[in-house]
Amino acid sequence: MAVPKYDEKTKTWKFIFDYYDESGERKQIRRKGFKSKREANDRMLELKNEVKSGQYSSPNTLSVATFFEDWFKTDRILQVNETTYYSNYLSFKNHIKPKLGNIRLQKLTPMQCQKFVTGMHEAGYARNTIDRIATIIKKALDKAMLYKIIQDNPMRKITLPKYVKLEMNIWTLEETKQFLKITKGFRFYCAYALALYCGLRKGEICALRWQDIDFEKRELAINQTLVNFGKTIKQGAKTSSGVRKVSLPNALIDILKEQRKEYLETKLRLGSRFIDMDLVIFNYKNGKNIYPDNLTTSYKKDLIKADLPHIRFHDLRHTHATILIMENVNVKIISERMGHSKVGITLDTYSHVIPSMQQEVADTLDRVLSL
Repeated sequence: MAVPKYDEKTKTWKFIFDYYDESGERKQIRRKGFKSKREANDRMLELKNEVKSGQYSSPNTLSVATFFEDWFKTDRILQVNETTYYSNYLSFKNHIKPKLGNIRLQKLTPMQCQKFVTGMHEAGYARNTIDRIATIIKKALDKAMLYKIIQDNPMRKITLPKYVKLEMNIWTLEETKQFLKITKGFRFYCAYALALYCGLRKGEICALRWQDIDFEKRELAINQTLVNFGKTIKQGAKTSSGVRKVSLPNALIDILKEQRKEYLETKLRLGSRFIDMDLVIFNYKNGKNIYPDNLTTSYKKDLIKADLPHIRFHDLRHTHATILIMENVNVKIISERMGHSKVGITLDTYSHVIPSMQQEVADTLDRVLSL
């Protein structure tokens, strides 16, 4: 029976065991470099189970694509939510696999990784996109190192393109008022109002329930969000700090009451066909949730009607925060309202507002320190 053995030279543990492949040929699996006997034994048992189930691939023939496919199915799926998992897999399918997939995993070099990253940069991909894809590769190869398939991680030796912070696209206060005025009575007017008055994310808006709104206290609670491209309602929020309460202005209270009236009328009209999910932004046909992509499509059409500068739906949230900063609302309060984990995130995200406020600081100093 194969058991791990201690290597006096390297002061680490190793193991060797035999198996027979599909053709009946006798093969050996060798691994070394484990810090403890238990670590070596656990990995040996994993490999034996892979051989037994027919899922084992020899490192000598294991390609980057094959390893990544297995990593996604057995490891990544346990680490992230459904939306992130699907997004990560698309990055692998569309970018990593075509360029690096056929390379033998043990032969993947830092130079090949660098050419991959530089190629994406030259193709015009954003720095954040390149960084996200490089991070996926780093995490997968870290696991390959842990499995002792490779000795080091070549992706951790590459240089990423210089980060250039893009200018944030937002509306002015007047443009915001104009949009709310023009879209009043439109299908998703309430959704737009929730983004502009409360700074809610699209997934938070689509998952907001009537039970989350306290009209007497004039506040709403973010307790769940729509994920997996509209297929799943997840308890909690994007982050732990995203679970929060947000105070409501009277103007939004009136909009929500009008939306509530429409909700009850639709429920009564559809009768048993209405699937009551208690959602504020609901499907007129059956009461179920709205797919975020459908909300985005309608928003783009309404934006054309409003004849305003094009900004993303998510930029309505940024517009909300920027207006509050310009009105000198305490940044700590804004950070909590936005669901940021740290005030520093708020300050960094909306640093574009700070330069325009410098003169106000100078005027304040003139006023309070005048002799």
